[in-house]
Amino acid sequence: MLFFYHVYGSGKDPYCIECVRMLEPSGYEYALTFLDKSPELSKLVAKKYEVDKFPVVVECDINGKEQTIGGYEELKAALEYDDECKQCNKNKQ
Repeated sequence: MLFFYHVYGSGKDPYCIECVRMLEPSGYEYALTFLDKSPELSKLVAKKYEVDKFPVVVECDINGKEQTIGGYEELKAALEYDDECKQCNKNKQ
């Protein structure tokens, strides 16, 4: 595989869990970093990728180049995924 996805987020966030649920059957390789136990790492990741919310999904190639994809919605579009996150919709209400 020429690239993989790296997801940074919380194990308690339905959007983060949904990102993993989308990636699992996709055939793409991915790494997952939970930030629940490290507020300092959360700050570093937010600063590095210039984001203010999580999850954040980064596309990483085999040469070390990284491109921020965005979050749940952007990954969903990139994967052309059409299933809805029921827990995410429930949390919006």
